Amino acid sequence: MKRIGTGLLFAVFMMHASLGLAQENAQPIFDRGNDALVAGNYLQAVTAYKELESRNMISGALFLNMGISYVQLDSLGKAKYYFIKASRFEETEEQANRGLDFVEQRFSRQSAVLPKLPWDKAVDWLKLNMGASSLLGIGIILLNIGILAFVSTWFWVPYEKPVQRSGLGASAIGLLIVFLSFYVQYVSQRYSEAVMVHRQTNVVEQPQEDAAVVSQAYEGYTFTVDEYRSEEQQGWSYVRMSNGLYGWIPNNEIKVL
Repeated sequence: MKRIGTGLLFAVFMMHASLGLAQENAQPIFDRGNDALVAGNYLQAVTAYKELESRNMISGALFLNMGISYVQLDSLGKAKYYFIKASRFEETEEQANRGLDFVEQRFSRQSAVLPKLPWDKAVDWLKLNMGASSLLGIGIILLNIGILAFVSTWFWVPYEKPVQRSGLGASAIGLLIVFLSFYVQYVSQRYSEAVMVHRQTNVVEQPQEDAAVVSQAYEGYTFTVDEYRSEEQQGWSYVRMSNGLYGWIPNNEIKVL
């Protein structure tokens, strides 16, 4: 648990450093949660941190400390969920990844994992590191450069053909990036990642408790949630398991990232 403690001290420091004037009311709540965590009152700590989360006053430090609290409460699925969220902040990425390694070793069951296709990995990277809006901006800039280059050949006669080729190339690449931005936006809206937070449940063929069982899921399993299909059934999520199987799972069994 020494590494977990180191992460906690780092998180406390980062929260003090990062809170702005608009969030000055959040600091006493965060401090109260930290005091409870250090004192071993983990439920009180989670209550304070959840208050900040409900107000959308979030940070890597907040998620890291929530993960630490849930480790101490032996709720490893929720700990994994919050460590994953903390890992998406640069200031807490290293500590969160150590926390993830810690909880992964403590799960009693591990799910088979099918490797993602290179295209899916590329789309995931673009979604997390650039986003659809940034891609769209780059695509539009390249399109404009291509159009300007093509128009410039009306006045720049000695270099007409090379400039036209460059303009067409920039326009083609820009158009591809624009289409890619729409696809990344579609994927971002339709699919979400989720973590199983309860001990055990069934993944079933239909959104009904008595439906045929596709597979069993255990605490810490990860899923890809199809948000579009899930909207059709209240209280259920349509998921793809990491082993490639599809089915339905009750919403209260998972937490969507």
